[in-house]
Amino acid sequence: MRDAIEDKITIVVADDHPVTRDGLALILSSESDITVVAQAGDGEEALDCYRRHKPDLLVLDLQMPRLNGLGATQQLLREFPTAHILLFTTYDGDEDIFRAMHAGARGYVLKDCPRDEIIRAVRTIHRGSRYLSPPVGAKLADAQGLPPLTEREREVLKLLAEGQSNKEICFSLAVSESTVKTHVASIIEKMGVNSRTEAVLTAQKRGFLRG
Repeated sequence: MRDAIEDKITIVVADDHPVTRDGLALILSSESDITVVAQAGDGEEALDCYRRHKPDLLVLDLQMPRLNGLGATQQLLREFPTAHILLFTTYDGDEDIFRAMHAGARGYVLKDCPRDEIIRAVRTIHRGSRYLSPPVGAKLADAQGLPPLTEREREVLKLLAEGQSNKEICFSLAVSESTVKTHVASIIEKMGVNSRTEAVLTAQKRGFLRG
């Protein structure tokens, strides 16, 4: 029995929605070369399951309680640098994707993909390659030409999303109000929008405000 398991791709599935988690585990386990050895409902539990089972692959949702998929990826790869991680999520913002791949994830697949795609992603990553859903790859390609925000602009953007005025932001960051206005104008220009409200909405869509 143990030899049969060792011949298969072993997987831990982590998602905070039980129906999604069970459904994904069922899809993967239906393949003759794949077995799901454990399931987790949050990032911390996913790390515990990985430490216990040492699977070939950890499939993570991006947004989970206690520790999200990005945080779990970063922490796991500090402990196990060769771990293979696949993000399986509804979030398709280019910033979400970039941060996950930069953190060391081997793949990024959207939850509305066909069932054969998630299986293909698992096998591709297990062979040592990376896998991005076609829409994910397209999002990253489109974002390549966009000017990046500076760290300070990201801080200002997050405060804008919290509803802070320019005066409140200048107190929060200990800078002058004119400096804040300059940052806001730069954010609006770089994101290709017409107002601070549009900047916040675009930031939410692209994933700047998560994690």
